[in-house]
Amino acid sequence: MNTNIVLIVVGVLVLIVIITISILISNAKKTKLKKDIDDLNVRYNEIKTTPIAFKLNKAQTMAKRNEKTSTAVSKYYQQYEEVEKRISDIQDLMNNLDDSFSSKKYKDAREIIGEVNTEIETVETEIEHIDKFLEKFSEKENEQREYSSKLKEEYRIIRNAVNANSNSLSISLNAMENKLNTCEELFSISEEWIYANEYSEAQESLEKIEAILADLRNCGNHIPSLIKDIKGVLPVMLDEVKREYALTRQRGVFLNHLDVDGKIEEIENNINSDTKQLIEGNIEGIKQRVAGAKSTLNSLTDMFEKENRAFKEAKDTNASSYENIQELVKIENYVRVAYDKDSARYGLENLQDTLKKQRDSIEEYKARYKEIDEELSLNNKPASELLDAATSLQKLTENDKKELYSYKTVIDKSNDGEQRAISQLVKLQLVVAEVETKVAEYHLPSIASTYESDLKTSYEHIDNIKKLLKEIPINIDELNTNLDAAIDFVFKFYNNVNNVVGMAIMVENAIVFGNKYRSTYPEIDRSLSKAEFQFLNGEYTKALKTAITCMETLFPENADEKIMENA
Repeated sequence: MNTNIVLIVVGVLVLIVIITISILISNAKKTKLKKDIDDLNVRYNEIKTTPIAFKLNKAQTMAKRNEKTSTAVSKYYQQYEEVEKRISDIQDLMNNLDDSFSSKKYKDAREIIGEVNTEIETVETEIEHIDKFLEKFSEKENEQREYSSKLKEEYRIIRNAVNANSNSLSISLNAMENKLNTCEELFSISEEWIYANEYSEAQESLEKIEAILADLRNCGNHIPSLIKDIKGVLPVMLDEVKREYALTRQRGVFLNHLDVDGKIEEIENNINSDTKQLIEGNIEGIKQRVAGAKSTLNSLTDMFEKENRAFKEAKDTNASSYENIQELVKIENYVRVAYDKDSARYGLENLQDTLKKQRDSIEEYKARYKEIDEELSLNNKPASELLDAATSLQKLTENDKKELYSYKTVIDKSNDGEQRAISQLVKLQLVVAEVETKVAEYHLPSIASTYESDLKTSYEHIDNIKKLLKEIPINIDELNTNLDAAIDFVFKFYNNVNNVVGMAIMVENAIVFGNKYRSTYPEIDRSLSKAEFQFLNGEYTKALKTAITCMETLFPENADEKIMENA
């Protein structure tokens, strides 16, 4: 009995365990099946909620102006319609799956899960393919928004710069603020276009903003300096040019060839039109016109200075030419008189044609001088042109003056040389005569052995000078050479004879003075006798030395003075 009860209990327990295990296994399978169904629901909801339709609509809007891109989008739109149909089929399968699970038809449910899984994988692949194609349109939108943000930052920087530099922008400030306001309006419009998926229109608005900002940046960089030039620098330069223009014209300087009035009018018109452009915030071409105006005004100032300088130089040069002409007249007259008088004497026989040509040139120069002087007074030609004419005339007169001076120099040299030779000839004759007189007057006991030959040579020099003075034409160079040689020789001859005579006189004076002491001093007598002997032998230097030494024994401090007093 007890054994049977135990067996029964054991059997019940085993049955309970088997049932429990069966229930647990069944619940585990049901739980896994439920999890698989939930996973499928998640995947299904993901593919169902993917905004492919929204992206396709946006892509169609963006691509509607590009036929090729629009065709591609249409093709993918057809693919998406097929995906939508598959999603609808999956929905039907999911409903069947829920029914099978609810009816505990787990086997049927597992079969449906496999089918749904396959369909979802197919749809996921197709959606990924379509989404990848549509991604580039999203990138375009992102790029556009990024582009818009970049422009907004640049706009902010430029507006701050405009506000900070409002004083230096002055007359252009309102126009620049209007451009900034236009940018704000275009930003709003571009946002509306982006929101409406009208990206082409949005892009167009943003590009307009970029162009305006570039213009504002350019204006900000150049308008302050342009305003300074147009409102300050150019008016000052114009006033200076007008002042110099008026002063130069008052001086009688011709300026019509420079078209000063036309250039000034053009610059003033440009200043007025450029001022209006700056007020409108437009700087196109202004920088080039300002640079051109500065260059023109500087050029005019330089030309005024050049013409003023040329006018003064032309007057001075023409005056110099007049002086040259006056001098030419004098020199030509001088040379002509000399030619008429002594052409053969001075070797000027070939000057007749030259002098006639020179007289004709002088008359031509007078006419040209008068013409230039009148044109300078009439103010009807550029001074630079008249300066060229005056300079040319001056050079011609200078050259002719040099030529005539060369003839005058020949005449003066010949005339002066002849007169010098005549004058020096008289002196030479007197010197030689004086030498002969001295030698004869003092009856020197002895004289140099060369005296007679030197005297003869002196007369030969004098005769040669006389001969050269009679030659026609006179050779002035040869005459001067011979004259210089004659002067040198004769005066050396004169000095030598004069020194000998002077020495002899001094010896005689010393001996005469010493004769007073001969009777008293025997030594004096002997020394003086020696000196007399030397004197008679023509040794005048030794005789003088002997006599002076002798007297110095009596008068050691002033022997020379005693002798001279006695003489």
